[in-house]
Amino acid sequence: MAQFRSATQFSQALSAPYWGVKPRDTMNIELLGISSEQLEPSTSGYPSDWEEFDVLMELDLCFENHQTDSVFFEFYVASPKAIENRTINSFMPPTLVLEEFDWNVIKRHISKLLLHANGSNSWAEVATRLSGQIKPTSLSCFPF
Repeated sequence: MAQFRSATQFSQALSAPYWGVKPRDTMNIELLGISSEQLEPSTSGYPSDWEEFDVLMELDLCFENHQTDSVFFEFYVASPKAIENRTINSFMPPTLVLEEFDWNVIKRHISKLLLHANGSNSWAEVATRLSGQIKPTSLSCFPF
């Protein structure tokens, strides 16, 4: 684990470029796939309950033209009824609330969301720009 002597050193490491991306190079984010282990099949299935669903979705993202270095992010897709049944007085995970589960609508929302991360030069910057909407499944992509 890296040790930092100052907050500046920590900040520089956090914004360090990812896998050969130079600090001044900015990259667009590419969506390689959307899936859910809770659905069958995982890339095109539907929840069994059309009125009350709360499905964990996984995004496979990469910097443009760096497909072998992809990183996974996650979020939930939930119906309003499922949101009502979540625990009160607690934080909610990043969630897209939809009246009905629709893969095309989900993909459109994610495509629009990822535009906000274009121009990033590190996964830390991507995660910061998209925080509250989606979250990384692992911190292994961050240079700590």
